[in-house]
Amino acid sequence: MKVIAIANQKGGVGKTTTAINLSAALAKLKKKVLIVDTDPQGHATIGLGIETKKKKTIAELLTYENCESADVIQKTYIKNLDIIPSDLSLSVAEMKLSMMGAKEFKLRTKLSDLKKYDYVIIDCPPTFGTLAINAFTAADQVILPIQLSYFSLEGVSNFIDTIQFINKDINSIVNHVIKIGGVLITFCDTRANIAKEVLSSIERVFGRSMFSTKIPQNVRLNEAQSHGKVVFDYDPKCKGAMAYEAFAKEFLERSTV
Repeated sequence: MKVIAIANQKGGVGKTTTAINLSAALAKLKKKVLIVDTDPQGHATIGLGIETKKKKTIAELLTYENCESADVIQKTYIKNLDIIPSDLSLSVAEMKLSMMGAKEFKLRTKLSDLKKYDYVIIDCPPTFGTLAINAFTAADQVILPIQLSYFSLEGVSNFIDTIQFINKDINSIVNHVIKIGGVLITFCDTRANIAKEVLSSIERVFGRSMFSTKIPQNVRLNEAQSHGKVVFDYDPKCKGAMAYEAFAKEFLERSTV
């Protein structure tokens, strides 16, 4: 089982869109996939049409000792794709979590009994707090979606510093290292000069870590999520669907090397 965190400290870069559609693409390629929503906004949960009312979520999983992963996992409408859902109750749970012992490793511990999945995809919140640290101590690698804007570029060095800090000061406790598995360009439109400059700078920093697939700007991606569907089921022939299909195949090629 490989655990992948989709993370960026900046919101609006296609993080959840990537988590949902990568998970769905892998499932359609007959991989058994679990998506873990660690964002209190619950966008991955909503984007897959999952209901959390009167059901246990990741909030209970992280804060109740007697709650196991099997108690909160729900099936999605997509074959081979399950989810540990989230909603606003996770905001309260995060405060409780911050006062618990070994708080950084709760998710790692709760996921350790899962054996039936090929991939676990963690959709991270757009902040580097307790929830994100839990994702980074559980994951083998992180995929960084980046939009071609100046502010996205500004946050890259902070992201690298954060990963290095977590590996040195937290992951070392359990002899674990999370690696940057790849950088994915999202909302790609290189017609503007600033976008070309940002892309060139990112390529200099990350080199071979860059995925060759780039996700274009495509309104169908947002429309799909608003209907509780992945883009492959909403508009399988749109540019966004074809890009995420190509990305999933490239991801698989890398993960098997």
